Amino acid sequence: MATNKIALQSAIEFMNGYTPIYQPIYPLFLGKSQKYTESAGQIDFLRAETIGDIRGKRLTPKDNSVHEINSREGKKTFKKYFFGAQYIQSNLQDPRGLNDVTVQVLDEHQKQCDEIFSMGEGSANNNVVNNGLFWSGDSNHITNSSAGLAKDANSSYLSALHAKILSVATTQSDLISGRKVVLYYGSSTNDQFNSLYPVSNEAFKPQLSEVLGPNYSLVRMPINTVPANSEGFIIANLDQVMAHYMTLPVLAAQGINEEKMYSWHNFLQGSWMLEVLASGAIVKQDVTYTP
Repeated sequence: MATNKIALQSAIEFMNGYTPIYQPIYPLFLGKSQKYTESAGQIDFLRAETIGDIRGKRLTPKDNSVHEINSREGKKTFKKYFFGAQYIQSNLQDPRGLNDVTVQVLDEHQKQCDEIFSMGEGSANNNVVNNGLFWSGDSNHITNSSAGLAKDANSSYLSALHAKILSVATTQSDLISGRKVVLYYGSSTNDQFNSLYPVSNEAFKPQLSEVLGPNYSLVRMPINTVPANSEGFIIANLDQVMAHYMTLPVLAAQGINEEKMYSWHNFLQGSWMLEVLASGAIVKQDVTYTP
């Protein structure tokens, strides 16, 4: 019986030619990041944090004491571990679809990686496994109360959304220097960003970009990186965060078992932790569109 002989590239060769269909957001944060290649485990990062009023006080010639600044030792933990999967195909099958399957798995793992990076494998700030972009227990990660946005005289939310983004930017994010990105999420918010002002017919996004200035960029968060029915935006300072990660989604190895007559393909990726280095370097703002 004649069979098709499988000829495999090396895993490195395959990954060099692989281009994901899914566009992830985690690469935005790789500019300031730390990759760990060692085995699974845990790393604790100790950070000194100030407590209370740290502003200077006026001194007079009669003062015999100086305002004291207090601090405490904070800890941020990165739990290091891996996610893995394996695909096996019989050598008796037509091998022409093998690469298609491998690409589909890698594309799905790119989505999974984005979800792990954003939501920290949790459903709220207080139950994340590792601190993420959307959900985080990091004390420097700021979550504002949800803001209600009302329609203007033209039945448009654009003015209210514009004002809210500028308010968060000027009163919180601009207090910290660095390159910033506005990551907006939710179907309604996405519709707003792609809308035109009703009177001038000017596009919302370029108008907002012009006012925010060159230190800001605008990026849509994929629907799988935020909880269902969430609406709002995150302003992240790319120079004041540190992404800790193990392994990006990869075809780690593949080969052929001649005795068992199958090919095997091992996929690997690792856990993430997004450390916020300065208070307010990430500000999350949920919004509610009122009727």
